[in-house]
Amino acid sequence: MRKAFFATILIFAWLTSAFVHQGALKLDAPSAYDLITAVNEFRAKNGLGSLETNTALMAAGKVQSDHLASIGYTNITNGHVGPGGSYAIDRAIAAGYPVAQGIDVQDCWAFTSINEPISALFQNTSIWNDAEHMNLILNKYAKHIGAGVTEKDGFVYYDLVISYDWSITPKDPGTPSVSIPAKSTTPQVAPVVVAAPQPDGSIVHVVQANQALWSIAIAYGTTIEQLRQLNNFQSTNAIIPIGYQLLIRPAFTPTPMPTVTTTPRQPTRTPVPAQVIETMQIAPTISAASAPSFLPGLDRTTAGLILILLCGIGLVLVIMGALRKKK
Repeated sequence: MRKAFFATILIFAWLTSAFVHQGALKLDAPSAYDLITAVNEFRAKNGLGSLETNTALMAAGKVQSDHLASIGYTNITNGHVGPGGSYAIDRAIAAGYPVAQGIDVQDCWAFTSINEPISALFQNTSIWNDAEHMNLILNKYAKHIGAGVTEKDGFVYYDLVISYDWSITPKDPGTPSVSIPAKSTTPQVAPVVVAAPQPDGSIVHVVQANQALWSIAIAYGTTIEQLRQLNNFQSTNAIIPIGYQLLIRPAFTPTPMPTVTTTPRQPTRTPVPAQVIETMQIAPTISAASAPSFLPGLDRTTAGLILILLCGIGLVLVIMGALRKKK
């Protein structure tokens, strides 16, 4: 009995230690600010100054990292394309970042296992440790920084957004040699003039040069996905030709009015109270014309008195006759 008790305790302790060890191996996903700190530390090691965090670039980075996580690493064909525009600068403008002449915005994206340390992004040549990404991260014309980090199904998706001002004079002497483009490779986005509704309630926007789908969606207070569905685009990154009549809102569909059907009320039998028909006894009217012929020349009143007198005399005679018979 005692041996079985100790064996149970040993098995329980072994299982507990296994679960604790497994939990310790799983690291928490880093935050966007952890990524920014790692970038600035990496820049400092290379003799460059830190970049200033910008809230608009942070928002743009988060939108992109969430987008990458939503489609999964096996389905990513171009990690630089996402909601809000085909270029990082488009998404930055959509998030509210001010873009003037000489300003450019680019991004670096990646995904790693959640157990992979954030330093691997700068050490692994298959991630960001190559000439193209180092040219962006260690650029002496870089100005602002933002980042998005999203964890899903054991993987962490990163999007690092950096703005560059090619008009500034670098303050960091002896910085690594990087290529500096003469101007931004991304076209500027033209403003959108909102079209008036048509008589049927629909709204159609005629696309102008350098107008992006996201900027049109913002101007009309809708979303890119809604515009894609209304216009049967295969993706939100579809290229819209100049002059294209983009449907913003379909025509109103009149709501059918309910038909009022008058239903006649069924007749009901209302009991009728029995009516009592009163028969009026009409007394004969004795007129002068109907007076007895044996009383000529008398009016109606005199004739009546005579008749009453005669009746009275007759009644007396009848009574007297009856009394005589009894004797």
